[in-house]
Parts: sequence; C-alpha cells; structure tokens
Amino acid sequence: MVSQTQNADDGPKGIRILLVEDERDLRQSFADYLTLRGNTVTEASSGLEFYRALRKQKFDVAIIDVNLPDISGFELAGELARETEGIGIVMLTARAGREDRISGYSAGADLYLTKPVDGDELLLAVNNLARRLSEKTSVAAAPWKLDTVGYTLTAPDGTQIELTGRELDFLKLLGDAGGNPVSRAVLSAELGYDDRPEARGIDAIIQRLKHKAGAIDMDLPIKTIRLVGTSFTATVEIR
Repeated sequence: MVSQTQNADDGPKGIRILLVEDERDLRQSFADYLTLRGNTVTEASSGLEFYRALRKQKFDVAIIDVNLPDISGFELAGELARETEGIGIVMLTARAGREDRISGYSAGADLYLTKPVDGDELLLAVNNLARRLSEKTSVAAAPWKLDTVGYTLTAPDGTQIELTGRELDFLKLLGDAGGNPVSRAVLSAELGYDDRPEARGIDAIIQRLKHKAGAIDMDLPIKTIRLVGTSFTATVEIR
C-alpha cells in the first residue's frame, strides 16, 4: 500500500509523469499519490499504451516496471534514453538482483528502485530527478536556427549545414511541432511520400541530414521512437 505521509511533499510541482505498471492496484495507488502531490500522471499498463502516451504528450519522468505483458521495461528504458532527451527514467521492479540492476542502468535508467517502494520514497526520487533535469535544461545553449530563405540549419555553436528543399520542409514540420513527435503518417503525407511500411523516404531524409551533420561533428537533435514519431528535441527558431 502506498504511504500517505505528508513530509515528502517538497519539490518541483507539476511534474509530468508516465507511469508504466501492469499491476492495476499498485499503478492506481501510485498514480493517486503522485497526483495528490500536484503532479500530472499518465498511466500505462503495457508497452503499447506506453507508445500511445508518448504520441500524445511530452513527459518529464517515466517510471517503468520491468515485467510488462508485451515488452521488457529494459527495452522501453533503452529506447527512451537513446531517442528522447530531457526525460528522467526510473525503473520500478521486484527484480533486485545485481544483473538486473546492471541491465537497468545499462539501458539508461537514472534510478533503479526495487519493490516494495512507498509513496514518499517514490515521490522524493521523482522530485530530485526532475529538479536535476530542470537545472540542466535551464543552462542549455542557445536555440538552433532554421533559415527558410537561406536553406540552412545552424547549431547553437554556429556550425551550419546546407539543406535541400525536402530537408528544409522536413525540419520545419518538426520545428513547428515544438519538440513533440510527428508521426510517420503525417510526415509522409506532408512531404508527399508513400506511407507503406517498406517505404523509406522519411528514413532517407533523416540519414542524409545525420550524414551532413556527422561530417562536421554536429550532434543533430533528431530522435525517432518507433510507433510514436520523429521529433527535433532542441529549441529551434524558424525564420
């Protein structure tokens, strides 16, 4: 049962939390506790619901159980860590073995908590993680700049790549989304590509852009999560 102690209610407010746990009573108990402390909690009971939630909104922290009915929580954590910047990852599981912990941290988890965990401990872990991420974001570099007249993308450090018309249109679609993922279907429709699974038009654009960026050691903040979409994870000014 989740603890209802009040003295852990100290930390950043309004944290957007994605809670992935297949045990309904435990999930709802944690969700209620975290919500009562001023946070916004989206519940998911499976990997499929996890991907659906990511399509709809951005999150500050994801709390992920390892043993899910359709996918390993390690796999979800790894995909988040690779493809989504600025989100904290908490593994919450009954698997307390050394190899499990190593797997969790290797996947990209920031914290690995073993059940049973009470509400106070989970709340403090989420608060501290969100605070550190917020402080890191507050000192982030200047925004990227997308020049729709000069057909260029300029990084905060001034490095620049030239763009084709299709690449510019692609980046503008991502920039207009404000960091939220844009689905493959939307990108394909807007850019005039076939959206069949075997079609690779969108993939080709991403690969060309990453090749251009890699040639000048530019770390291009374009991330793709399967079943969700593609996003430009940094702030971008479009002019």
